Amino acid sequence: MPNKKHPVIKKGKRRSQQHIVNEQGERLLRSCLPSHWVLHDYKPDYGIDFSVETFAPVQSPKKKHRVYETLGEHIFIQLKTVEATKASPLTVYGRPNVEKGPEQLNMEDPTGELSTVRIQLEKEELVTVERMGVGVPVLLVIASLADNCCYFVCLNDYVDKILIPRFSNYAKSDSRTIHVPVLNKVEVAPPAIAALRWYAKRAKLYAAFQRFVFQAAELKYAAEDEGFYSLARYFAKRILAYDFWDDTPNWGVVEHYGKAVRRFLATGQSGLTTRSSSAPEHGLTEDRELSAWMRQQDVIRLWDLLALLSRNYEDVCREWYLPTGLGYMCSFSGRSHTGTIAQNIGVTRNIASPGSNDPGLAPEEPGD
Repeated sequence: MPNKKHPVIKKGKRRSQQHIVNEQGERLLRSCLPSHWVLHDYKPDYGIDFSVETFAPVQSPKKKHRVYETLGEHIFIQLKTVEATKASPLTVYGRPNVEKGPEQLNMEDPTGELSTVRIQLEKEELVTVERMGVGVPVLLVIASLADNCCYFVCLNDYVDKILIPRFSNYAKSDSRTIHVPVLNKVEVAPPAIAALRWYAKRAKLYAAFQRFVFQAAELKYAAEDEGFYSLARYFAKRILAYDFWDDTPNWGVVEHYGKAVRRFLATGQSGLTTRSSSAPEHGLTEDRELSAWMRQQDVIRLWDLLALLSRNYEDVCREWYLPTGLGYMCSFSGRSHTGTIAQNIGVTRNIASPGSNDPGLAPEEPGD
């Protein structure tokens, strides 16, 4: 029987402090994104918390009302909210191309130093992201309530370009330390927002890369056919429908090639090949034949360069914004810890080519 001197106290449902912290982190993330973007809850949660859908303003007949149109671009978000963060320096080092072999850091080639926030992720979370592939980026976002700031790193690329090359089996450990550069801030103001737009475009770019490779091969097969130029014009019209040609400021070569495709449709020439280009020494006895050959080579070269973009993207671009040496050179070099992402970083990136040295970061401490 109940003790009359000490009656039973009825208890209701309770909420933990972490629930409150998580809600504050979600509000902080929403405040860091453009107000016209949509942050969708991703339920039930199996490692992905949100998806972000990007929008852009469009002209409205009624000037009093602003209208926004979806761009068909999406990012997945894994949100980790903390009350405070502690950033520590991380030295990054040179390394050969990790697409061609395991990571081999050159400790005599320190590329630079980054300030990063460390966070432990369970192996199950990392394996899930790896299984998703890299077609749609998953950004790990750390919402720091004390800093009133959100930091990010692309988790797909981190697994693919750091964890897998570094460890023979990264999943042998129950968790791994992830280094999130504090310069990777989720911010509304340009040019920092360009980084998020860059990741959101990935699915579009991957789809275009597939088409470029297909078209380049088909044009070479059709080189001896009378319908070569008709086929090339049809291909050009198809790919000009992509909306990224003039809207990818991070990678200036995209706009450059877009202009070349438009020039080909307008004039029949892309302008990427000159008369001084190599031509056969024998078999073209008349200038007219040489001109015809050069004209066709100009078209073939345009599509060869378009098809090459996929290799450049895999070999170089996917390390942008990562805490590696290549990421440091392309995304962080010359920036202060309070700076923003450079708007015209495409110049450095455009000259990178497959097989170039690919710097990395220092190994994790034992047990990480």
